Amino acid sequence: MKTISIRLSDDDYKALDAMLREMGQTRQSFYETYTKTALRERRIPFIIKAPPLDTRRQLDRSEAFLQLEKLRQEAARLESEYQQHQEIEEAYHEKYGYTD
Repeated sequence: MKTISIRLSDDDYKALDAMLREMGQTRQSFYETYTKTALRERRIPFIIKAPPLDTRRQLDRSEAFLQLEKLRQEAARLESEYQQHQEIEEAYHEKYGYTD
């Protein structure tokens, strides 16, 4: 087994690490997969890719919107329950008067 050394700019190194982390890969698995695929297919393989940054940002916004919508619905449900409780309490006071 041979060891290889590759020089990358600091920015490219960080970007590669971030991309591979999103894919659940390591640099070691990336280079092994790349090499084996190139040897098997006899071509430079560019098959695996992460979603574009803009797509990820859009997904983050969509997830945030869904969370906000759930919170809004929960707040509306709680408000409705509170109003029902108030109506029951007012009806009780009308019938029996105020007691503390």
